[in-house]
Amino acid sequence: MPALERFALDGKNVVVTGAGRGLGRTMALEAAISGARIAVGSRTMSELETLRDEIEADGGHCFIHPLDVTDVASIQAFVEAVDAHLEGIDVLVNNAGYNKVGKILDYDEELYDLIVDANLKNVFFCSQIAARKMIERGIRGSIINISSQAGVVGAPERGPYSGAKGGVNNLTRTMAAEWAEHGIRVNAIAPTVTRTPMAESAMKASQAFADAIKTKNLLRGDLAEPEEMSAPVIFLASDAASMITGHTLVVDGGWTIV
Repeated sequence: MPALERFALDGKNVVVTGAGRGLGRTMALEAAISGARIAVGSRTMSELETLRDEIEADGGHCFIHPLDVTDVASIQAFVEAVDAHLEGIDVLVNNAGYNKVGKILDYDEELYDLIVDANLKNVFFCSQIAARKMIERGIRGSIINISSQAGVVGAPERGPYSGAKGGVNNLTRTMAAEWAEHGIRVNAIAPTVTRTPMAESAMKASQAFADAIKTKNLLRGDLAEPEEMSAPVIFLASDAASMITGHTLVVDGGWTIV
C-alpha cells in the first residue's frame, strides 16, 4: 500500500466521545474527511445534531447517541448502540473529559470525584466495553485516549485533573499490553492547552494559568489549535501507525521539555 494511502481512514468506523464541541468535534470532522464512518456521543444532543448535519452535508455518515461518560450504564448503552449501527468499531477516541481549576487545598470530594470520573474512570470503562466488542467481532482495532500534558508534568491548579491524566497515560500502557494479543492498539495523545471552551474558561478563572500558556508553549506562546491535535489522532487511527502501541504522544509545543 502506498505511504499516503496508509494515512487514510477509508472503510473504518470511528467513534468519538465528547464530540459536541472543542477537540472532539474537530476530531470527528477530520476523521470523516479522511474517509471514516463516524459515531459520536455527548450529553448535549443538539450539538451532535449540528455535527451530524455538517458531516452528512459533505457526503459522510454520522450516527449520534446520548452519552454521559461518568455513568457506566450510559457508556454501555452508547457502545451497544454504536456497535449495532456501524456493525463494528474500528477506532475509539476517548476524548470526553472535564476540569475546573483550583488549588489542591480547596477541592472538595464531590468535585474531585467528578473530575476523576470524567477523565479516568470514563477511559477505563469506555475502552473496556469497546474492546469487548472488538474482540467479539475479531476486529484488530485502535483505541486513542486523549490525555494531557498535565499528566506528564506537574500542573499547578489542576491537581485532580493532572492525577487523572497521569493515570490515563499508564492505563494506556497497561491496556496496550493486555490487548496486544487481540491486535488492538492503544495509544494516547497528550495535548497542550488548546483553543476550546473549557481551556478558555480556565484561562479566565486563573491568571497564573493564562500567563503560563504565554511562556511555556515554546513554539507558539499561545493556545494550540484543535486541528493541531486532531492530526495526530488521525495518524494513530490509521494503518500508518500499525506498529505503535502503548505510546503517549505529547503534542505540547515544547511545554514539557524545560
